[in-house]
Amino acid sequence: MKSLFKKAPNVTRRLRFLLPALTFLAVIVLDRLSKEAALASLRGEGRVVLLPGILGLFYTENTGMAFGLFSGLPWLLFALRIAGLIFLAVYLFSGNMQKPLGYLGLSMAIAGGISNVLDILIYGYVVDMIEFLFVRFAIFNVADSFITVGAVLIGVYFVFQHKFSSKTGEAVKESKETHDDEKTDGE
Repeated sequence: MKSLFKKAPNVTRRLRFLLPALTFLAVIVLDRLSKEAALASLRGEGRVVLLPGILGLFYTENTGMAFGLFSGLPWLLFALRIAGLIFLAVYLFSGNMQKPLGYLGLSMAIAGGISNVLDILIYGYVVDMIEFLFVRFAIFNVADSFITVGAVLIGVYFVFQHKFSSKTGEAVKESKETHDDEKTDGE
């Protein structure tokens, strides 16, 4: 557990706080502006086609989460969102991320979550407006897009860039050596 909170070796202290702060600001401002535009221009207007057969705008008020899940339990969903954001923020600032890609992905996901929580506090629902026309899919918003891209970046980071604890590496190395020794002894 102690290794979880040690300083990240490849990321400067300035970057550990500057990258998330700038990401939070950019994502939240973009999302807030898009939602204000949707409230002012799309509410009650029906579907607006941006790219025929591909992309459109359609104003919806989502009281649940993705695909309207938990729409009947708003306070439980709100509590789960807050708990998830706290967990992710603690991990983000724990210093365990080792490369900027990890910080960026986690910052994008947290910022999108914060902006959606702001919707709930301001309106009592999340404003969604982006719709894929070529497939039946949930209508979403800019924050949701950043959450999704952030999750993909986090996955890429953990698969290709994150170096797990040296104890795990030693265990893997010892296991491989033992396996190699067994192969040599049996020949």
